[in-house]
Amino acid sequence: MITERTKVREQDPQKRARNFEEVSYGFNLEEAQTEAARCLHCKMPHCVGACPVGIDIPGFIAKIKEGDIEAAADVIAKDSSLPAVCGRVCPQETQCEGSCILGIKGESVAIGNLERFTADWCREQGYSAGASDIEKPGRGEKVAIIGSGPAGLACASDLAKWGYDVTIFEALHKIGGVLVYGIPEFRLPKDSVLAHEIGEVLKLGVKIETDVIVGRTVTIDQLLDEEGFKAVFIGTGAGLPKFM
Repeated sequence: MITERTKVREQDPQKRARNFEEVSYGFNLEEAQTEAARCLHCKMPHCVGACPVGIDIPGFIAKIKEGDIEAAADVIAKDSSLPAVCGRVCPQETQCEGSCILGIKGESVAIGNLERFTADWCREQGYSAGASDIEKPGRGEKVAIIGSGPAGLACASDLAKWGYDVTIFEALHKIGGVLVYGIPEFRLPKDSVLAHEIGEVLKLGVKIETDVIVGRTVTIDQLLDEEGFKAVFIGTGAGLPKFM
């Protein structure tokens, strides 16, 4: 059992002090496979229970170990629409990694870095994960999503995969909510990583309208009664100090 993690390459401190580029370079294939080999594949994986969306963590790690990165991405895609984002900014140390059995006597498996590696590999190779699992029965019902942050994007992605006609309404001029306005560039690159993740959601047929303030530009009643939406998901985030 290897108790120490595979080291992640990073920008030199003297260099990164003078730019806003991403600090961590992430794993390459060899490093990812080395780290994946540390997973114990527990019969009752606590990491899965500690993941807010219940990703089959041992399942995707096993595929990385085998070198089948497409299959690893497909496993993640069953439960997560934003793997490159989550692999970078999720608090893994208190969630999946914090529950890893290896962490008791050593260092937990670098689950976040393995998820990031998988997502980045897909972006670089032009592979759209989970495409074969998408079912589009053409239900026809229209659903409005208010807010294009992580909650809105994830909801829109799942609904689109199930065949609904989804439109996201965003009050600001950029898509992404807290992902674009609240996380610094050196943690989450916007033009490459985030733009690609959003693009994968748009590929599903999701439509996005920016500069639309629901409640002023249009009301929820108008969306339901006049524009034909059958349901509305409100994901306006925590940008203002108001409770719903």
